[in-house]
Amino acid sequence: MTIPAVLTLINGLICAAICLRLLTYRRNGSRHKLAVSAFAAVLVFASGGEAMLCLLADTSVSLTQVLITACMAVSVFSHHGNVSRCLPLSHDKRKAIRMLSNRMGI
Repeated sequence: MTIPAVLTLINGLICAAICLRLLTYRRNGSRHKLAVSAFAAVLVFASGGEAMLCLLADTSVSLTQVLITACMAVSVFSHHGNVSRCLPLSHDKRKAIRMLSNRMGI
């Protein structure tokens, strides 16, 4: 195997792991937040699609893309799949999101 093929395989496996970790997250009684859930759904779709592209299609990725994917995986796994903890939001921004969600009736 060539180096680009190995990088593509590694990126595909990391993306598949991210997708599976996000899909298996359990809230355990925490509040449902629409914006965070939508962001998590986009992450699941994007990481699953990237995994399928890397593992099934004839594509290649660069080392920098693998490093970005690995950093995202570290963030997702260190927070046990909780996307809201992966987002670096200040207290004021979290309060604004909570107020907006309450106005929308979510």
